[in-house]
Amino acid sequence: MIVEARRYCEGRRVADHDSIEALGADRSPGGFSWLGLRMPDETELRCAQAAFGLPELAVIDALQTHDRPKVERHDGCLFVVVPTARYVESREVVEFGELFIFIGVDFAVTVRYGQAAPLAGVRAELEATPELLRWGPGAVLQAALAHVVDSYRPVVAGLENDIREVERDVFSGSRSQPTRRIYFLIREVLDFLMVLEPLSTAVNRLVSDEYRALIPGDLRPLFDDIHEAVADVLADTRAAHSLLDNALIASTTQVSLMQNEDTRKISAWAAIGVLPTVVAGLFGMNLDGIPFADHIAGFGVVTGLSLLCSYGLYRKFRASGWL
Repeated sequence: MIVEARRYCEGRRVADHDSIEALGADRSPGGFSWLGLRMPDETELRCAQAAFGLPELAVIDALQTHDRPKVERHDGCLFVVVPTARYVESREVVEFGELFIFIGVDFAVTVRYGQAAPLAGVRAELEATPELLRWGPGAVLQAALAHVVDSYRPVVAGLENDIREVERDVFSGSRSQPTRRIYFLIREVLDFLMVLEPLSTAVNRLVSDEYRALIPGDLRPLFDDIHEAVADVLADTRAAHSLLDNALIASTTQVSLMQNEDTRKISAWAAIGVLPTVVAGLFGMNLDGIPFADHIAGFGVVTGLSLLCSYGLYRKFRASGWL
């Protein structure tokens, strides 16, 4: 689906088009085109390829999706793959999408899949900042990357909030430990780390001399800021992973302690019940020579002694903390 098809010149929007072909044909001097696509089908991508000369391998990557973060140069076209992410609090999962960015001398094509990091706000902010937009397609790349990285922060905040809840549950003394919840949160954090680590390397490559022709020098500090922002998010996510590991260890330790406590209680009650059970078993065998077996008060004496001994064991176990 075509989201926007616009032509810019000197930092100002000069034309809106309703088709990819019309935008591709508009090559007014000194400007650049920005085509925004949202979950396009193959026909739309092939149309964009024909209009702007997009590299075949990069188009194939955009058609397949689920690609790792990367930065590639195909002749005069820079191809960037950036994963997008949002945190779904109700399900406690990180939902991923992808943003494919094609940057040429006089065009920028953005292809977005998933619900996270829509670019409408980026487009509006750039159009309100002509001094930045006049740097051309490189400014589009910088603004889109900055927007995606900023959208990672709510993901980290959502994870951290759930981690705090988990920590409270672990040390609340409740017998229902959140071990399963911790495990699934660790899985989400690891999936997020698998996105962030290669992205940090990819963003760092954008400030190298290899891409000087497509990224003006005045934009380099802004890409350095993006790299630092990715590093900060990466550090926070690693810290979240460490906290979850510690919470998992604490939770399993708490479970072990509870199991040990249950074992002590069961053993104590079993010991208390042993004496009455043995006495009842002996008297039930009708053997000769058992004291008080034939005495009229035998039942009361034996029962009283058994209960007294059991009560003594109960007091002993209570004092030792087993009951």
